[in-house]
Amino acid sequence: MSNEFERRPYISAVLILFAFIVLSLFWVIFMLFGIIFYEIKGKLTTYLYNVGVSVDYLLATLFFCTKGHTISAIVYKRKYKLAVEIINWLFRDSSHCSSSYKKEYEIG
Repeated sequence: MSNEFERRPYISAVLILFAFIVLSLFWVIFMLFGIIFYEIKGKLTTYLYNVGVSVDYLLATLFFCTKGHTISAIVYKRKYKLAVEIINWLFRDSSHCSSSYKKEYEIG
C-alpha cells in the first residue's frame, strides 16, 4: 500500500506536464492563427470591399438599368427618400447616399 502512495506524486507530475504541453500547443496554434489573420486582414478587407462594390454595381444594373453607379447614388439622385433613409441606416451614416452620389457623379 505504501508503494501505491509513493507513485502518485509522479503520476500527478506527469499529468501536469502533459496538460502544460497540450495547453502550450493550443496557445501556439492560437497565436499563429492570430498572426496569420493580422497579416491578411488588410488584404481580406480590401478584397471584401471590392466584392461588395461589384455586387452593388451588378444589382444597380439589374434593378435600375444603369452602368457604373451604386444603388446608394442612384436612389439619392432619383430622390427615393425611403430607400435613402434605409441605406443610410444600414451603413450607420446619415450622409452615405449623398456622399456616394457626390463621389460617383463628381460633384463638389
